[in-house]
Amino acid sequence: MTPTLSLDAVVIPCRDVIRQRAFYERILERPPIEARAGLVRFDLGALSLVLRARGDALFPREGTPGVMLTFRLPSRDEVERWHRRLLMAHVAVLDAPAARPGGGTEMQVADPEGNVLVLAAAG
Repeated sequence: MTPTLSLDAVVIPCRDVIRQRAFYERILERPPIEARAGLVRFDLGALSLVLRARGDALFPREGTPGVMLTFRLPSRDEVERWHRRLLMAHVAVLDAPAARPGGGTEMQVADPEGNVLVLAAAG
């Protein structure tokens, strides 16, 4: 029998972990469950979001993160509410809420280091 794999964590390499922590605390509306030098972990239920400082063998200082995270929301109205909230928080909105091909609504924003967060609701 083949073992079942399940995703446990997403790690975002960061140039400035402190700035990223403040951003994700605001967005996720919760404090981290772990915070130590160079590492911050948020509990998202089925998985953890980990912010990790660049500068070791796994994540050298140079390079761009290039991470995209998609968060599901229950409705188009909730996507619109998040849009207003993020604008008020001066978060960089890359794409305002719009209909997706095949139904649903999504918007895209950027964290302080240029990673993309997608907030989406099904049809």
